Amino acid sequence: MLISLIVKFFSQINLTLGLVLRRRKKIDLREIKTILVNRSDRLGDAIVSLPLLLELHKRFAVTVLTSKYNDPILREFLKTEVFIESPAPFLNSIKMMLVYLLRLLRLKKTAVVSQYDLYLDLMGVRGLETFLKVKGKNLCRYYAGFNLGIGNLFLDYASSQNPALFSRLNLVDSYRNFLRESLGLDLDVPDSPDLTSVMQRPGNFSLSPPFVLLNIAGFNKFRGPSAEMYARIINEIDFSANFVIMDDRDCPDIPAFKKYIKRNNLYYLEGNYSLWQLAFIAHSSSLYIGSDSGISQFLATVTHCVIFFGTGEHRVWRPYSRNPYKKNNVEGLAVEETRNSASQIKKIIYVPVWCRPCFDFGCRGYRCVRSMDIEVPAREITKTLRLIADSRKNTPEKINAG
Repeated sequence: MLISLIVKFFSQINLTLGLVLRRRKKIDLREIKTILVNRSDRLGDAIVSLPLLLELHKRFAVTVLTSKYNDPILREFLKTEVFIESPAPFLNSIKMMLVYLLRLLRLKKTAVVSQYDLYLDLMGVRGLETFLKVKGKNLCRYYAGFNLGIGNLFLDYASSQNPALFSRLNLVDSYRNFLRESLGLDLDVPDSPDLTSVMQRPGNFSLSPPFVLLNIAGFNKFRGPSAEMYARIINEIDFSANFVIMDDRDCPDIPAFKKYIKRNNLYYLEGNYSLWQLAFIAHSSSLYIGSDSGISQFLATVTHCVIFFGTGEHRVWRPYSRNPYKKNNVEGLAVEETRNSASQIKKIIYVPVWCRPCFDFGCRGYRCVRSMDIEVPAREITKTLRLIADSRKNTPEKINAG
């Protein structure tokens, strides 16, 4: 908790200073034909920004700087360049803020002709390392990004906001506002991207719909319920078909889950599945249930979903929808729900706590993931499954991707 408060305090000071030093050089949209986008971070960020990047690509020649983590997603749709091995932990990004000003001041001007018209940074302070490399190589003619604090001195256009820190907007809305401010470009971003063309049917998965896909991972990073809590919730859900259970291979919780589960209509995904195979399974499911994480942001895109939030800021990371979320307080829990343009139900459940977000640092209490009554989520999931079943009685059966 103390580390989280220190990070918030230091970040707020830096971003406030950034407002004073903010530069707003006019960037003429007519001069922009090629754009280099910084998206060298995690899987969830990649999938959240994909619809926006695709819209941007319709107007410009877009190249996306990626990491080895998110490149498998983005390279299927856009020209990419793997720029870093892995995203820096958030705490490392904060530490870098203390030293990157000196590194920027030491950057030498180069006579190398810029390869791109515009550098578009979608990461803010988390993308400082990539920004330093791009700026040092003089890859771009103009530079536009989110609030970098003191680093705003080295941007041609700096947004007043940061896409995640202290934001009250969904990431997509933050991106749209940023493009509107910096380029005068108002993108109409869809909230239900079609990924069926790249999905892959797993050869070792023979279960037929209907079924629910449950991802029990996330408690180790304070993102959602424990394996025991998930088991107790599933025990209470009124659903006679199968539950498909998936887990984090690096931190398996399925053994703990099996100790408390009482149902026998379960199918465990314990093999190695690619992202596109998992997307096929999620697309075929009636509902995806999981905790806020990159893989949840990915799989929740292709079907109805119920997402639990722990440490993360729900307004920033909840599934994007053009339609507003309706919020209800149910016996100490917050339940927010909407339907996107494809009529997919997007529901999030969380414990209202003042300390969110805590940037995965956690605390001793973990009220955000431990003080959750299982009866409310079980009822909400059952209600969602009934709505889905009723809607499918009046619509053609979903065609599985081949």
